[in-house]
Amino acid sequence: QAGNSTFNRAKLLNVGVKEALKDEDWDCLFLHDVDLIPENDHNLYTCDPWNPKHVSVAMNKFGYSLPYPQYFGGVSALTPDQYMKINGFPNEYWGWGGEDDDIATRVRLAGMKISRPPISIGHYKMVKHKSDKGNEENPHRSGGARGWPGGDSSDIGDSGAAVPVPRFDLLVRTQRTWTQDGMNSLSYALLAKELRPLYTNLTVDIGRDPRGRPRPAPGSSRLREEMLRQPPRGDLPPLSLSLSLSLSPPR
Repeated sequence: QAGNSTFNRAKLLNVGVKEALKDEDWDCLFLHDVDLIPENDHNLYTCDPWNPKHVSVAMNKFGYSLPYPQYFGGVSALTPDQYMKINGFPNEYWGWGGEDDDIATRVRLAGMKISRPPISIGHYKMVKHKSDKGNEENPHRSGGARGWPGGDSSDIGDSGAAVPVPRFDLLVRTQRTWTQDGMNSLSYALLAKELRPLYTNLTVDIGRDPRGRPRPAPGSSRLREEMLRQPPRGDLPPLSLSLSLSLSPPR
């Protein structure tokens, strides 16, 4: 993600999927947080042909248990058809949190269910790292802001810029906005594409957080780089795609 805007994980994943599908006719997409390491080799990196699959069922930060039934964060796997059926991931979640619950709601609204491996197999360890100052948590308040996205108007911040609805309000609106916010509304500029031995690095401009809260300058904090691992594949499992997302300093 180029520039100094707030991190937008879900929108970057949409970009990664769209660009990857230009290169190959993939039949399985893995969306993988870089700081999660699988701990059980029986946890196969394959897609469920019928339903979106949540793979990181039991993480050490949650005491190796599922935090709540609709949790869809960390590592997930979808076929391209499933990804398009839910209209991809939401583009309006700037900062940390909210998009995973939105995706789980999209799965339900699209008439599918969440598939998971047994909790004894879906074990992951989260690598310790410093929190990213440019990835602040989305506001928790509910109400107050109006119509973002798809409403009549939005709040106006001190700078005069439109302020989007906080993440809990976005989640409430998912039922009526998911068909308009996602792959069919994705806009970005591809600035660079680097083919590396184990991954492809895309540098993209996805716009700015309408809340108008720029990230710290590159020298004041480490910019987060997300490289999603390419899982091994044998003869039987379908092709797997790992997406590489990186935050780049302003050019």
